[in-house]
Amino acid sequence: MAPNAPSPLRSRRALIAGAVGVAVLVIGALVAFAIASPDPLPSPTPSPSPTASPTASPTPSPSPSPSPSPTASPSPTPVARCPLDGLPLAEGVELTGPALAVQVENHPEARPGRNLNLADMIIEGTVEGDTTRFTALYLCDETEGMTGPVRSARYYNIDLWQDLRVLTVGFGASPGAEQRFAAAGMPYPNGIYGQWPWYQRYGSRGAPHNLYVDLEGLRDGLIDNVALAALASTVEELRPPFAFDEEPSLPDQSRAVGEIEMWTNSYWFFGFSWDAEQEVYLRSDAGVFVVDEATGEAVAPRSLVVQNVTQEVVFGDPDPGGNPRRLQHLVGSGDGTLYTGGRAYALTWVRPTAADATTWTFSETGEPVELLPGQVWLEILPIEATLIER
Repeated sequence: MAPNAPSPLRSRRALIAGAVGVAVLVIGALVAFAIASPDPLPSPTPSPSPTASPTASPTPSPSPSPSPSPTASPSPTPVARCPLDGLPLAEGVELTGPALAVQVENHPEARPGRNLNLADMIIEGTVEGDTTRFTALYLCDETEGMTGPVRSARYYNIDLWQDLRVLTVGFGASPGAEQRFAAAGMPYPNGIYGQWPWYQRYGSRGAPHNLYVDLEGLRDGLIDNVALAALASTVEELRPPFAFDEEPSLPDQSRAVGEIEMWTNSYWFFGFSWDAEQEVYLRSDAGVFVVDEATGEAVAPRSLVVQNVTQEVVFGDPDPGGNPRRLQHLVGSGDGTLYTGGRAYALTWVRPTAADATTWTFSETGEPVELLPGQVWLEILPIEATLIER
């Protein structure tokens, strides 16, 4: 583990996976013992009394005995898994409603965020000034207390909705973004409008860095709030971007990488450090490891995917300070990198139209990308940004 690094989260889903493994070992041992046990000794046969010699008679041909039908082994019950991170679901959990794409602020005055390490997947993209914002996807785990800080949606939320089919959760948007959302028909329970009760001011930070969402209350609202349920009903079936496997098929060509550092402008930098002991990537912002405020555990994804994209500066839709917005081009194709197991693999992404899902393949083999089960971090990185590997 890196020096002074926080401990990664030990989720209950990881404990469930361990318990399943123990149960399999115990059952296997019992079966092996039953197979190894010797057959019981036969009972002694009594000596026959002498009898008169029988009259010879034709010996009948014996009828063949039917072969016993083999007993079918019961098929193991498949383990229900989260489609966004591949981990086993907690016992009794049934997935309902759309995945929630929560806009979480990453401003230095808003750090650390709450419930980031309970997200199944985190997407990071640039906003005005080429600073960054998180979109945390929640579907499979309960959160702890309030989630956030929550900020406004951005242009790329349309792409995430169309590509992955998720429901955006945020507080506001620029006029230009709102026009785009409306024109595309994107469902958005905007916290500024509609008197949604789940957005609340919370904690000791000053505005605007103190707005949070009661995500569990909002999940209940997907069922019992008519307006929210109507919005959620327009979100089609989830399209997870990656497949998962305990032993993913990886290309031969790779390179060892222990540290990844990204700079989106001259002062905004962040990175990930490979922790071989825990098999996760520890997130840092401005050189400081990130700890989830809600759980006290490290933000530590299992896999990091970098998507290199073109980006344009939008001057006609500035923020209140006059700074132009950023618009990422997520329809098209490009390259990327998968960081997993302390190694880097070249990727290719393709999304022909806005209605299509992005497909991810290994550049070397052309095979679909498979990831180890665990939290996924997707970095939408402009091609002009700097990425340093060590």
